[in-house]
Amino acid sequence: MISYLNRMTKTLMCAGLIATGAACQQSGQAQVAEETETVYDTVAPDITKWMQQPAILVFSKTNGWRHNEGIAGADKFFVELSRDRGYGIFTTVNAAVFNADDLARFEVIVFNNTTGDALSPEQEQAFQTWLEAGGSWIGLHGSGDNTHADWEWYSQVVIGPTFTGHPLTPHFNTVRVETLNAGHPIMASAPQVWEHDEEWYFFDSRPSEYGLLPLAGIHEPDFNPEGADIENLANWAMGDTPAEHPVIWVGCPGEGRSFYSALGHSDLAYDVEVYRQILNDAFDWVLKTSDPDGAGCPSAS
Repeated sequence: MISYLNRMTKTLMCAGLIATGAACQQSGQAQVAEETETVYDTVAPDITKWMQQPAILVFSKTNGWRHNEGIAGADKFFVELSRDRGYGIFTTVNAAVFNADDLARFEVIVFNNTTGDALSPEQEQAFQTWLEAGGSWIGLHGSGDNTHADWEWYSQVVIGPTFTGHPLTPHFNTVRVETLNAGHPIMASAPQVWEHDEEWYFFDSRPSEYGLLPLAGIHEPDFNPEGADIENLANWAMGDTPAEHPVIWVGCPGEGRSFYSALGHSDLAYDVEVYRQILNDAFDWVLKTSDPDGAGCPSAS
């Protein structure tokens, strides 16, 4: 009965979103953008000239599904991190911040569950130029879903594999996560195996096929699907071993560094000490504070 009510609530919520022209994700299937005209941000947000330097940009615009809890949890995490590291921080949903002058004020950019066609072609190029010139990027959960196909460089070079779906019955699953590259600076403090409760993403391929380096993967046999997800997980299955189902990986586009994690649907993910440490170590790695010579880049591994 509870499962039925949850599905009905989600259906009604989705109906409301579709009525307003927003994309909606149902039944854990791959997300499909609505046939609506995209309106891009054209007026950049006002960033105070007194923003502490160096600084972090946390961007959470969503033209697809909006992970409100996960966005709030990640915002809080990076506010705390910025305070601990002595960084300034600017959070926004305004994509017009992606221009050369504004981006030059940030050392790290975080895509916090960003979904959909959020940036104009000019804004996409500004970000690509910034990252390939030596920028530092962290992408979380929905930032790697399948609503970014219009941006070929991002979906193919930065993210790589295409999201195919996630379970809904049950929606969250506690599974074993395994470190795949214990020698990498990002995973240096992580246990070899730990448990994490998450909305787990499935993908059509593996990051290594795109020249990206997997750092952690999950044990698919830990799932206990019900209802439609019995067939869904059979169709989505990537493999029984963690190496076959990566969920965290890194890349080195141009002179820059990128880190993507499929974890972070809920705010609770950012309270897990193992994950907090991984994100802290990822921050150091993308900044080249750790591994300045790039031994942890895919091409060097």
